[in-house]
This record gives sequence, C-alpha cells and structure tokens, in this order.
Amino acid sequence: MHGWTYRRYGGPEVLEWTSLPETPPGEGEIAVRVACAALNPLDWKLREGHFRLFARGVPRGMGYDYSGIVEAAGPGVTGFKAGDAVAGMLDPIRAANGTLAERINAPAALAAPKPAGVSFEDAASLPGAGIMAVQSLTQAGVKPGQAVLIVGAAGGVGSFAVQLAKIAGARVTAVASGDGLDFVRPFAPERLVDYKREDWKAMDERFDVVFDASGSATFPECRRLLKAGGVSAHALPGAKLFLWSLWLRATAKERCLPVQERADIADLKRLVGLAADGRLRSVVTRVGRPEEVPEIQRAMQAGRNRGKIVVRMSPDPAAA
Repeated sequence: MHGWTYRRYGGPEVLEWTSLPETPPGEGEIAVRVACAALNPLDWKLREGHFRLFARGVPRGMGYDYSGIVEAAGPGVTGFKAGDAVAGMLDPIRAANGTLAERINAPAALAAPKPAGVSFEDAASLPGAGIMAVQSLTQAGVKPGQAVLIVGAAGGVGSFAVQLAKIAGARVTAVASGDGLDFVRPFAPERLVDYKREDWKAMDERFDVVFDASGSATFPECRRLLKAGGVSAHALPGAKLFLWSLWLRATAKERCLPVQERADIADLKRLVGLAADGRLRSVVTRVGRPEEVPEIQRAMQAGRNRGKIVVRMSPDPAAA
C-alpha cells in the first residue's frame, strides 16, 4: 500500500509517495480501500506548517476527504461492514494518516453511506469544502429572502455555498471571474460579478451576509458592504479576523465571523442527502491521478482552479 506523506514542512517538493504499513482497523475505525480523495487549500497550508502550533506535526499523511469501499470494521463498529460504499473524512488537525493513499483506517463516526446515485468522485468532494460552506452559512444565520454576497464563488467552498444559500432561500450575488463565471452560472445566483471588470468592494448594494469563501478579503473590505447588523463570514481565517471578531462584540452591531471548520457527521449526512436528491450539483472539475498530486497542489496554491479537484486512488469499485 502506498500514499502521499511528508516528513518536513515546505512546498510540493516535500511530498513523498511512500510505502505504508497495512494495519487492521482499531477501535471505532473502518478500513477503507480509497476510490477517490479530494484536495483542499487546507492541505497545502498544513504542508507548509501554517498551523504547526496546534496541528499534528510531521511526519504525516496528506488529504482528509475520501470515498471508497469498506474492507473491514474494527472493534465497536456496528454501522458498517465489508463491501459498503462510504464517503467520509479524517480530522485534518489531529490525524497522522491521510486520504491520498490506496487504503486508510478512518473513524467510522466521520463516515456516511454513499448513495448509489452519487459517484465516488462527487462523494469525495463533499466533506471538507461542503462542510465549510454549511457551517459558514449556518453560523452566519442565512435566512430566506436575505441578500448574500459570496466572494470566491467559483472555488470548491464558494460553489457549494452558492447552492446552499439558494437552497436556504437567499438571494445570492456571486463574485468570480473569467471561466469561473461560466462555472457558477448553472447554480443560478441572482447576480454574477466579474471582479476583473467590476470592483465588488465598491458596489452600492448592501448585504445581510458577506461570505469570503476564498480567504482573500479583509474584514474592512467586507464590512462596508454589510447592512446594519450584518455578518461577514470568512473561510481560512487569519489572526486579524479573530481580533476583529472580539472587538466587534463590544463595539458594533455588525459581526465578523472567522469560521473554523469542525468535522461533523450531521453536516456530512446532510450534504450526501442533498446530493442524492439532486439538489446539490457536482462541483468536480478535474479528476487527477496519484502522481499528479504535487503539480495539482502547486496549481491550487497559485489560485488556478475551479470547483473541486479529486484524485482517483483506485479503479472504480464494483460496489456502488
């Protein structure tokens, strides 16, 4: 069995395709033959050591979203058996292993049955980006009829957020550019803004919620677009956003919401259910091969991606 690991922090060059021991699943774990694993911005941020003060250190595996087939269930696991198709995730902060591997031992508590009508590629794309979008919009309190601005709408988190905000009954303005506009258009936002032609930060419209799904906007840039008492939510927050959050609690009606994603099985099951019902459309734009992972991460870090990129780790399993 092989998988992508790294023993020191740095760029894609630190990644190693390594032979890994094949151990039986432990208490509360399932052994999974990985069909597909997704890539997320958090992957390269962990690889570069951005969270080394509170995340598990090196050596460690790469990736935390997956889909695949259960090969064995460990002690205490009652909800899964060999042959089940699943989608799930590892805890990206605490896990030593990674999902960009041919086989993994994963917590059964963070896995959900994969519906037959959802492909392994789409199932693998749901956990990380989808849960971030769900939790951001939920914590921001998005309600029917509200005006919601989503910055970075063509990325993985943003494209899920556009759809989820629409499902919640909000009126969505999506910010993207170039081919990103064409990618987002089928999700039916009320308005599309090409940030290369129009400065979204200078728009006259005001919003109940501004969600920076790209992690690239500052709170002051988002704040000026908020209605009184509005919420500015931010994916991949830095230290300044947490300071703004604390300051505003005591001084203003507007809120700054730095969103720290939590691995949550209820959110994952909701996403899987919406995908199975056809209400949440696929955002997968590329299916790569294991050997392409360093190049894909380099392109993601440069911002050259749309939607979700997944890696096919093994041939399509017979079970579905």
